Amino acid sequence: MEQERIVYETLMGYRVNDVHWWRTKKAMQACGFQMDKNGFELFINLRKTSPKYYSQFHKIKATLDKKAVDIGEGMKGKDFVNFLEKEGIKPHQSTLSRWFSKAGGYKARAFYSSTVLIPIAAMALIYKSKNEAQLAKVS
Repeated sequence: MEQERIVYETLMGYRVNDVHWWRTKKAMQACGFQMDKNGFELFINLRKTSPKYYSQFHKIKATLDKKAVDIGEGMKGKDFVNFLEKEGIKPHQSTLSRWFSKAGGYKARAFYSSTVLIPIAAMALIYKSKNEAQLAKVS
């Protein structure tokens, strides 16, 4: 148990207090993440990408696992936007800029690795599910 906390703190770069660690463990279990280095990295990147919606990850986890295979090692920005459009996600340019802000901004010709794109894809899927839920309320 203490080993997991040490791995997490190493990735964060600082020591976390007990309440932070307890909340992190609880959120990771709710999202279905493994308590290992890869799980912590994905969780940290997802939380950095969108602090507001990372807790809804459990809703789109199965879909993201399938889409992560399609992303592979990474792709160019324009290809990723086309990938999102095939999934029925057509975000506004400002939304794309916000999602890519932690990656240095969106550039159509830039190559982004899977470690950058998977959290962004997760945010896009949460964005899609959130918008579909709002449309259902209106209907």
